[in-house]
Amino acid sequence: AYPDIDAAVYSSVAQVDQPLLGMLSERMPLVIEIGASTPVPLEIRYDRARLGSDRLAGVVGAYSRVGRGRELLVVDAGTAITIERITSEGVHLGGNISPGLYTRTKALNHFTSRLPLLSDLEDLTLGFGQTTREAISRGVLQGIVYEIDGYIQALRAAHPDAVVYLTGGDATLIQETLRQEVCVDPDLVLYGLNEILEYNK
Repeated sequence: AYPDIDAAVYSSVAQVDQPLLGMLSERMPLVIEIGASTPVPLEIRYDRARLGSDRLAGVVGAYSRVGRGRELLVVDAGTAITIERITSEGVHLGGNISPGLYTRTKALNHFTSRLPLLSDLEDLTLGFGQTTREAISRGVLQGIVYEIDGYIQALRAAHPDAVVYLTGGDATLIQETLRQEVCVDPDLVLYGLNEILEYNK
């Protein structure tokens, strides 16, 4: 059906669909699974056996877009928030992980006896809430915004021209309230997967 496709890359933290993998391997000369030993175009100092393939792909995607010469921060905002640091020489120094928006609201509901579970943040303005629901919405959002702004400010204090990429399911929502300039790229991980594929051809 797609005769021009001669290579594939895949990444999964779940069990791989073996029939699908078999079909890909039969039809394509090159099928790459992202793993601890997959070659990538930059130096990784994080424990590769423990670095999620989505995080790795995001790092590669951002580095491939910017290249050497600029300090980088990659923020992936989803169920968890991951913040990755890449030097201007192309070295991934490591990253940090904290709870994402929904994970924080779920934790407040789960670990307290009376706070409601919010399926969506109901108030996206910064400031202090006037109701419990507003307080949760604003508190969770502001906590994340201040966290990310803090990382960006610390990096740009030393490297004013540093580039920050923001990706993930909550990227657009968070970007609207950040005080720092960032590049929002919802396809950064997919771009990184393609860059890893091209690097291994």
